[in-house]
Amino acid sequence: MELSKLLNTIGYDFKNHELLNRALTHSSLGKNTENYEKLEFLGDRVLGLIISKKIYNDFKYDSEGELAKKLAFLVCKETLKKVADRICLGNHLKISKELNELSIESIKANSLEALIAAIFLDSNFKTIEMIVNKLWRNEIERIDLSKYDPKSRLQEWCLKKNNKLPEYICLSKEGPEHNPHFTISVKHIEGLQAIGKGKNKQDAEIDAAKKLLKEIENRKF
Repeated sequence: MELSKLLNTIGYDFKNHELLNRALTHSSLGKNTENYEKLEFLGDRVLGLIISKKIYNDFKYDSEGELAKKLAFLVCKETLKKVADRICLGNHLKISKELNELSIESIKANSLEALIAAIFLDSNFKTIEMIVNKLWRNEIERIDLSKYDPKSRLQEWCLKKNNKLPEYICLSKEGPEHNPHFTISVKHIEGLQAIGKGKNKQDAEIDAAKKLLKEIENRKF
């Protein structure tokens, strides 16, 4: 599909279209093709700074802990996928046809971070800040952590069950420093355990807590 539709939706026109192409290209196309991985690394940090600044100014009476929860929600994979779907980013991805649907869902989130970095490099911080704040407006205005924060929900359940906190253990850290992947387990003395994965410890712990809550629900504890 033509990229002009995507650019109109975002409200930005690239000077260097090579940056845009790279932000939309997945590594599955081959080693000789430049892909979005390094841009994703930068975009993750740029997005985090912009959202941190935004919620710091918008939620003046929140504690540091409350702001941290909001930030984690606003930059998590699920939120990124929502924003990516809103701008129909998946229609413009350059990926191998062999990839499954689950992989493509994750790729959309990663490519969005890469796109943020590409716009930042092609323009300046003020420009990408305006674009991110526009794209994330709905998520920020309607932020609801009640269903998001699985670590807090799991902690409450464990304390009510037998006054014991869940135990998180880092099983492994793999991949290069600029793009690590963590595997973390969470255990509870009822014999319950789940394993989560993420590109940082917080994401992996959230993933593990979410899976353990699902197990608790399935086993009707």
